[in-house]
Amino acid sequence: MSSEMCLVRLTEELTLLMLDEESGYLEMVPGWDFACVMAGAVIADLTLEGRIDTDLETLHLINSTPTGDELLDPTLQEIAEAEDAQSTQYWIERSAGRSEDIVTVTLERLVEKGILDYQSGGFWTLARAVSRSGKYPGAAGKGGMDRREAKTRILDVVWNDDIPDPRDAILVSLMHTCEGLKLLLPEEDYLDRLQRIETLCKVDLVGRNVFATVRNSIFRPKTRQVLPTKPIPKLPIAAILRQSDFLRGNIPKAMCQIYKRHGSVVELPVRMGGQRAVVLMGAQANQWVNKKGRFFLRSKDYIKDLEGVFGASRTLPGMDGAEHLKMRKAVRGAYSRATLTQRLPELIGLCREGISQWQEGHVFRAAETFRNYISNQVSHLLIGVNCREYAHDLIEYEHRALVTHTMRALPKFMLSTPKMKRARRHVATLQDAIHASHTPTQRAGKPLDLSDAILELHRNDPQFLPETDLAFPFVASMVASIYLGSSLGFAVYAMVRNPELHEAISREADALFSNGREPPAEDFRPENMDVTHRLFLESERIYPVIPWQLRTVMNRCVVDGFEIPPQTRLLICHTVPHYLDDLFPEPLKFDIDRYLPGREEHMAPGAYAPYGLGTHTCLGHRWLELQIAVNLLLIAHHVKLEMLPANYRMGINPFPTAAPNRKLRFRVAEVRNRV
Repeated sequence: MSSEMCLVRLTEELTLLMLDEESGYLEMVPGWDFACVMAGAVIADLTLEGRIDTDLETLHLINSTPTGDELLDPTLQEIAEAEDAQSTQYWIERSAGRSEDIVTVTLERLVEKGILDYQSGGFWTLARAVSRSGKYPGAAGKGGMDRREAKTRILDVVWNDDIPDPRDAILVSLMHTCEGLKLLLPEEDYLDRLQRIETLCKVDLVGRNVFATVRNSIFRPKTRQVLPTKPIPKLPIAAILRQSDFLRGNIPKAMCQIYKRHGSVVELPVRMGGQRAVVLMGAQANQWVNKKGRFFLRSKDYIKDLEGVFGASRTLPGMDGAEHLKMRKAVRGAYSRATLTQRLPELIGLCREGISQWQEGHVFRAAETFRNYISNQVSHLLIGVNCREYAHDLIEYEHRALVTHTMRALPKFMLSTPKMKRARRHVATLQDAIHASHTPTQRAGKPLDLSDAILELHRNDPQFLPETDLAFPFVASMVASIYLGSSLGFAVYAMVRNPELHEAISREADALFSNGREPPAEDFRPENMDVTHRLFLESERIYPVIPWQLRTVMNRCVVDGFEIPPQTRLLICHTVPHYLDDLFPEPLKFDIDRYLPGREEHMAPGAYAPYGLGTHTCLGHRWLELQIAVNLLLIAHHVKLEMLPANYRMGINPFPTAAPNRKLRFRVAEVRNRV
């Protein structure tokens, strides 16, 4: 690690001070105040590096030699190239425009240095080694990498009367400027130590100057630009009717055409839940949701009616903030790829159990068959019970509940038909079966599954996850059969429709499974299933199972120059970029080479989002990729399928999630290797 990488900058320590360990979030709302504080940290670091000198009136350039640090050098270069000397406040406000880039680079560096751990979905936590030792990793040297972690040091400075290190005095000044110390101290303690805090802001000359200029920038800005917002265009009903892809069920493709014509933010000609409905789409919009969505968007509203069907009020998809992170932490092990890797022999056995029912000449409908085929795997691997006899009824009930209470495509009485009432009884059956099979004695020595994780969370914190909320995650886990079954159906269609890819996947499968071989987990390396994996990635691009997300705007926000007011229902079409030719050349072409090194089109920011965005990104997407790959390999190894009709072109049923329509059927043309 270079000396530059060992050094912890003020921007990095400021970020660590603002990190809430409980929620995994930075506790500063993006805006002018936050931008000025981060810019002030850059100016202070340049001063400590001897590149500039500051006073309340003027910032002076001392040395224009680059520091070699991408956090500092862009600002240093601007200062060096300026024709006239400007005030410190001017340069803080000028640098404030880089605040998002500064935060992005800062977080990446803290992860690289082993100080922060990144959690999937957009959460950060202090690395375990730092939490245990209270020190940053790395060798002592410039910047004092053996220093104690920021929060401990700053709290000591505030509570004790010792003369602080200049860097710590600057950090106190910056935190006080944005009222960040209120995040670290209870209100009574903050008021008790306020005089000490204000004294610390005056101890160091650099800190005093930066504190004063940042505060001036926040309250009396000189150069702050006021960006005018634009009225949100209203989408005419004709614009929807003219999109034939809506009739085919291809939501991303249809919305992509609307995006090209009307832009990234448009108002729908209908209301949702009595509120105005706005569509958000495009790669830039996806990036905004990933970075800022948690400050402005709420997920509870769209899911609460579905929760009520099962008597629940606290669920993973309906939670935000610290509660959401706590729930994700509790169940992420059960959804991890590592857990599925440990259980590959079980998965392979379950795959073969389903394939064994397909005899030569057998014809089946893709959507229903793959949904039931996958449900057997999900029930065993995720919730640890055999619910084969009533799995179909559970899935039908969950499906109907989604359509009536989330999509609102059917009247609510459709969930109360005699058939649905009979299916509803199996919710209790499933819950009883899980409780009966997940006692400590029966689960001893067995790998963790979702039921274990949910029940343990309930036992450890019954107020956080009460008994009334247990049925929802158990039944909701079966809805994965709908998502995974549809994903597998789309992927098998792509494989069969492209004979050269079918042959390549068969070769990968035969190398793994020929002559009755039972491959160990380490054989499922990326290079051994390269074509299979890339085919699935491309299938998810063209046929994403979840093409959009619903959210409610809880705080007024500005996206791409459009102001969106609170209570607006937001339809985030995060898969629209999948059909943009500037991101995916020839987007209608099925091309698995997009994912090869050197192209990697899916890595462009905001381009590829089949698993959702932000803090609600699908927790089990790496499990999903492995499970589908293993299924594709085993299907290709044991049978050769053909489509009926042979000239079938994909039609999609878009509700409640995208799935192949009922017209897609497969015929077992050949049994290549009997199970």
